[in-house]
Amino acid sequence: MRILVNYLPALKQRSGVGHYTAEICAALQSLHQPLDLDLFPHPSWEPLIKGAMAKLKPSKPSVAVKSQEQNNSAASIIKNQIKSFARNGLNYLFADRVRRIGCDLYHEPNFLPFDVDAPTISTIHDLSVIRYPQWHPKDRVHEFEKRFEKAISKCTHFLTDLEFVKQELISQFNVPSEKITATPLGIRSGLSPLPIPEARAILKELNLPQKYFLHLGTIEPRKNLLFLMQVYCGLPLRVREQYPLLLVGGWGWNAEKEAAFYQETAKYHNVILPGYIPEDKISAVYNCARALLAPSHYEGFGFPPVEMMACGGAVLASKIGAHQEVCGPTASYFHPEDKDAWRDALLQIAWDDELHRNLRKGAVEKASLFSWQQCALNTYSAYQKALGINANSALISPAFKEAC
Repeated sequence: MRILVNYLPALKQRSGVGHYTAEICAALQSLHQPLDLDLFPHPSWEPLIKGAMAKLKPSKPSVAVKSQEQNNSAASIIKNQIKSFARNGLNYLFADRVRRIGCDLYHEPNFLPFDVDAPTISTIHDLSVIRYPQWHPKDRVHEFEKRFEKAISKCTHFLTDLEFVKQELISQFNVPSEKITATPLGIRSGLSPLPIPEARAILKELNLPQKYFLHLGTIEPRKNLLFLMQVYCGLPLRVREQYPLLLVGGWGWNAEKEAAFYQETAKYHNVILPGYIPEDKISAVYNCARALLAPSHYEGFGFPPVEMMACGGAVLASKIGAHQEVCGPTASYFHPEDKDAWRDALLQIAWDDELHRNLRKGAVEKASLFSWQQCALNTYSAYQKALGINANSALISPAFKEAC
């Protein structure tokens, strides 16, 4: 079975899709199955691609976020034109690759497949661009409006990160259930409970507080962080002194309101933006958090809650489909716009040690179900379905089926 994979997302500065592309390809290559992955562009192109992307990246504005006006500037228009030209060029190279070398199946890990003459399978991570266009740049929304329905009609099969997204795809676009396989993702290695003295020694190296509330992810409207900062800043001083709010992640698109509130209010109320945290230190950051706070309006999967559980931590999350499917009964859930509920939850988790212990029960065991090996097995079964081969259902573990 020869699978052509668009490996470009893994060669750029990695977003969630880039991590998915790299992890699923590595896991597929480790399977003892008749599978030949053709990664294109080749991984050796990474320095060239990262260098080109760095030249396209705009310099950071003084407020640390890109304004709406800048997004519509002449520089932004030129950048989008260059990106369009590059995509057209890669589309040509993909089609040429199929003509010269051939493949049994083309896997697009980043929503919108290239137009190639081969059976195609696409991973649809979420439908936020379609359902909530206000949370995305206009050029991305326009690209999806122009190309998504054509992609739906062209694809032989689809992968989704969760059953929740699969049901969205069915209801929004009438895709037959049998053409979609939910392949829950894995989590990065190195995440586990640590002895607290060891974890706190790492925090000291990073010049971080020894305990705190934690949010991990890009600062953008979809993550609902203006709401979270407002709730947190309204807590009593003694709670904020005991547990600062640590926001680990870079500034994303259209985060002017979040930046303004942080600069004018939040940074004076013990909200901390530590900047980049090295990958090998993330486990310690999770381990020392009193709780992970995940108030997002929408997620397609959501790595931080399950990563926090892998470290044995407590999770407070918004009551949305992805969080409930991933965390199950292990987390506490609240409406993403209910300030009173979130305020009460933060106050309770700050002082109630029994509640804190109860939220952590079973967390590591639940998180252990989400592995890249299992995701690869599910993906391989989907390849078989797409090619009309009888899928080996035994590849999917009974424990995983029951839990998810």
